[in-house]
Amino acid sequence: MKLQIVRFEERHIPAVKRLNERLAAGGETWTFPERITSRWLPDTPGEELVEQYFVAEEGDEVRGGYLLKWQPFWIEGRIEQVCTLYLPLSEGIVNQHYKLLGLTVIRDALTRNPRAFCLGMGGAKRSLPQTLKLLGWQVNDVPFFFLPLRARPFLRNLQPVQKKPWLRLGAGIAAVTGSAGLGLAVMKAFKRAPSAARRDTTFAVVESFDAWADDIWEKAKAQYSLCADRQRAHQNRIYQPGGESIRVVVRHQSEIVGWFVARCRLMSGHKYFGNMRVGSMIDALAIPGHEVRLAWAARQFLDERGADIIVCNMQHSEWCAALMQAGFFKGPSNFALATSPKLSALLDPFAERISHAQFMRGDGEGPTHL
Repeated sequence: MKLQIVRFEERHIPAVKRLNERLAAGGETWTFPERITSRWLPDTPGEELVEQYFVAEEGDEVRGGYLLKWQPFWIEGRIEQVCTLYLPLSEGIVNQHYKLLGLTVIRDALTRNPRAFCLGMGGAKRSLPQTLKLLGWQVNDVPFFFLPLRARPFLRNLQPVQKKPWLRLGAGIAAVTGSAGLGLAVMKAFKRAPSAARRDTTFAVVESFDAWADDIWEKAKAQYSLCADRQRAHQNRIYQPGGESIRVVVRHQSEIVGWFVARCRLMSGHKYFGNMRVGSMIDALAIPGHEVRLAWAARQFLDERGADIIVCNMQHSEWCAALMQAGFFKGPSNFALATSPKLSALLDPFAERISHAQFMRGDGEGPTHL
């Protein structure tokens, strides 16, 4: 039977279930959705921001598939439809007969929209980003920033520390004696944003994005080479009521100068954070010049929420500098950005312009692991 890639329909559901069973039997943990409509961003007529599902069918069986998220993006001064490609899944990971299907899936996605990117993927050194690199995609890690706030849970739970016996012993002693807490208190006192950024800065939780979000977008978009359209209509669709994401506006005196979206979750046996309460800034936008103010506000907000550590991935160079000025540390990243050849070509010169792009954990498929 000839293999072809088509939109996921009701008739494919039994075959997708069989595919997931074969993947599980082969020791694979990835599964393809067993529903044809996205719960998050359904493909509703008239919507610009949607998810679509595609499957690779071979007779009565499904051998793989992928998801596309369509979204308006600001690209070097204009709005274009860009796609996030995620979950490119192939039975080839458990059956060598289909070992080339992964490449077919990626190429098919680009026929639907050549302006595409992948985000996350466990870091640039993993197999998918390396495959994309061979296909001519530009692949880079999105810088990672963190700030420990509470010494005892941080030292007792940070898994890279716990895996080394001598570090684990030292961390345990520091946590029990309180010396780590003293050191962290001193560090927090000195690792602060400039007083000008802290002065007259306030923040407040809001239920949704409003007209102020459109105003900030209009004032901010020109500084980005590549950025998802962050107008209120799109942000309210991505961050829908009832979820874990918290929307926060930041004011300088009485003026709204930006916003951020945060999460604060108690982890359980997380491979990096153990049982810590992890705060994260997953999305943000600021009027140019107020980035440090936003970073400081996010730090204060998540500290008040009881976070043991704050984490953030941030692509734009000015935002990266703002996080450092607000007291964050830079660490190794496991969050990669891969841009397709057509999308990369729109950023010229790429090496310079990609540092002015904006990608965070809220982009792509969203903050699925935070």
